[in-house]
Amino acid sequence: MTTEQIFIDAPVQDQAIELATYISTLRGDEAEALVKEVVPLLESKEDAKAIKALVRESKALLEAPEKEFEPAHNLLVSILLPDTDKTNLETVLKTLITEPTQKTTLKFKVLSNIFNILPANSPLRLAVFTSIVDLAVASDDMDLVLPQLQYVSSWLSEWGVSVDAERTLLLTLADRLKESGNPYQSLDFLIKYLTTFNNQTSELDSQKVHATRAIVDSITLPKILNFENLLKIDAIQHLKSEKVYELLSVFMSGNVQDYRTLVSKNGGLVKELGLDEEETLRKIRLLSLASLGSENLTRELSYQEVANALEVQEDEVELWVIDVIRAGLVEAKLNQVSKVVIINRSIYRTFGTQQWQQLSNRLNGWKQSLAEILQVLANAKLASAAVNTTVITNN
Repeated sequence: MTTEQIFIDAPVQDQAIELATYISTLRGDEAEALVKEVVPLLESKEDAKAIKALVRESKALLEAPEKEFEPAHNLLVSILLPDTDKTNLETVLKTLITEPTQKTTLKFKVLSNIFNILPANSPLRLAVFTSIVDLAVASDDMDLVLPQLQYVSSWLSEWGVSVDAERTLLLTLADRLKESGNPYQSLDFLIKYLTTFNNQTSELDSQKVHATRAIVDSITLPKILNFENLLKIDAIQHLKSEKVYELLSVFMSGNVQDYRTLVSKNGGLVKELGLDEEETLRKIRLLSLASLGSENLTRELSYQEVANALEVQEDEVELWVIDVIRAGLVEAKLNQVSKVVIINRSIYRTFGTQQWQQLSNRLNGWKQSLAEILQVLANAKLASAAVNTTVITNN
């Protein structure tokens, strides 16, 4: 069958016979057994059984020449989609993602065609998109899927799928993205998955492993430097009695000393969680320096103060300040002669009552300074006026 022959303007029954003939040709079946099975079913108005027979034998389409691969599958889809039997579509999808390293690009095109042909609000799109993700992972080509991930949340809303189906997709994406070397996107979908359990107290025990993974991944990833969003997740709050939550608390608002204390009291905790000890210590040092900066904005910090806070040698301070600046946590200047650090801006790792009080004190300080400046200006103005008056009187 040529490409031109595949797309015909004809009733579904005629297209079914055409597809059965094509599959028989691909198999080298001169007796056309599939045609002989399908035609009587169509003649007796048993279209559903005829379609099921075509789907059963659709694996033969994987052997179609490249020029005919996409149109042949499109013909199958045009016959299939009016049918209400979801299992037929699932069978075709499963067939398409077998042997993922062969004709991968063509399979992506076919799956994309199926996805786009389906109505925007069709729940069947979920199964198609999952197949696209599975094929991308199996073929080691997740780049084909990454641009579409931004639409997943809105798609799920449009499809109106069940919560269980939504969770399955979100967790699948989290797992597949991690397997394919996309850890940040993986964490994003893991957090979305865990969020679906908010206000579902009875289900939180079952999510301890995934909640722990979210904490560990957040600590592991170098660019994750704020952890407040994790506290909004009930499944993570459910871990309050666990050591991993204590570790999270340290990374939220603790310092190097707090980290050392926790690790010393719970020997092996870092390794048990699969964390790299050196990288974990490095991260808490960066965060500790950010906190030190936010508590001492515009004040000169000696190299020794910084060294003591980070538990490093004084000659390492400059490198740590440079690293924390590169991480975007602070804006600071180094005075190598005086061996002081002046931090002009620093992030707040958490913003609670204490931080509001600090902000209030700072604003009051600025207000007082401004008032003093205005008073100086007012006094200067009065003095100037008095001098001018004296000059006029003398004249």
